[in-house]
Amino acid sequence: MATTGFSVAHANAELVAHCGASEGRGYFFFDELFNPNGPAWETDGISGGRIILVREGDNWDILFGDAVGSFGYRQDGATVVLLSNTGDYITVGAFTENYVETYTFNLRDNEVVWTCHKTGPIPKVAIYRADCG
Repeated sequence: MATTGFSVAHANAELVAHCGASEGRGYFFFDELFNPNGPAWETDGISGGRIILVREGDNWDILFGDAVGSFGYRQDGATVVLLSNTGDYITVGAFTENYVETYTFNLRDNEVVWTCHKTGPIPKVAIYRADCG
């Protein structure tokens, strides 16, 4: 996985899906610091982002990158769980005290649709879609 720019901790991982930029909509809750005019629906996304689904044996992880850098959910301290695997669709969830994110990878049509439920630092609920190669 050296071409992804991610940690060598995943050097033996199987690359399952590699996806690009995400587009979607988010509902941003009122927040005195980050959203004093909220709550509001807004167009949201990660234009330079990437999402990479990897598996090492029975352990799954989602690596993600954006303008800030490259990280993985396990590296971030999240519990990562395989929720469903039908062959064509793989659903994986990442859980911490500040967020719950759920990804459904549609391997047949090379896409991922994912949801984000965050309570901090910017409280929001959103849904996104990205193409996968």
